[in-house]
Amino acid sequence: MGLTYQLIPVLVCLLVCTSHLVHGHKCDITLAEIIKTLNILTTRKNSCMELPVADVFAAPKNTTEKETFCRVGIELRRIYRSHTCLNKFLGGLDRNLNSLVSKTCSVNEAKTGTSTLKDLLERLKTIMKEKYSKC
Repeated sequence: MGLTYQLIPVLVCLLVCTSHLVHGHKCDITLAEIIKTLNILTTRKNSCMELPVADVFAAPKNTTEKETFCRVGIELRRIYRSHTCLNKFLGGLDRNLNSLVSKTCSVNEAKTGTSTLKDLLERLKTIMKEKYSKC
């Protein structure tokens, strides 16, 4: 028994609509998890929060959001691989950022100033909250 010609468009519509809902929901979950982790990190009183990092948000104006998130990931990896503090949170944050960007993250290193880890995380939290409100 074959599908009727009237049923095929309905099934295609259901497939498209449900896949859109699933992908949108993943965006919400990932962003919420990133924001939760950033809230935990930024309220901690830890000497690692004063570590110097590259000011990745001082990149040129034509830098895309993905490139910025890649730069943040690079800085997070540099911190949690060379210091033993906050590894669990910084590693999880790095993984979640990578899931928003892509598997390959090739970014040209730009000459930037320095900032602290706390400042980087605070600015990232602001960006993620804005992104979450639009998701």
